[in-house]
Amino acid sequence: MKKKLAILAGVLVLSSMSFGAAAPAKKASLEDSLNNLEKQLQRLDQMEQQKFNEQAALAQAAQQRLDKYLAMQATIDQRIADIEANADKSIFGKEFKQKMSEFKSLRSELDKEIKKEQKVLEDFELLKSLR
Repeated sequence: MKKKLAILAGVLVLSSMSFGAAAPAKKASLEDSLNNLEKQLQRLDQMEQQKFNEQAALAQAAQQRLDKYLAMQATIDQRIADIEANADKSIFGKEFKQKMSEFKSLRSELDKEIKKEQKVLEDFELLKSLR
């Protein structure tokens, strides 16, 4: 009986030692998991900032194109107005009206491009507001 009790006590001591040794390993594992998650979060933050910077560059380029397109639009509108005012007074009225039609077609294409650039800028403004 004493022998069984001694063996049981020994097993109990060894078990408590092994569980005690496992606890620091588990703590280290939890710390490693936390550190890993922190690194992943930091990487996501960096990726988000990089993507934001890319979108900012795209928006800046879109703004430059939009400014250029708006200047072109003003020029086209002026040409159309000039042609409309003078086409009937010229011997080349038919040719002027043909050019006016071409200007209007160009204006239509330009309007589409302006809408695209405005959409890029609106999307970037939305992205900025979400940050």
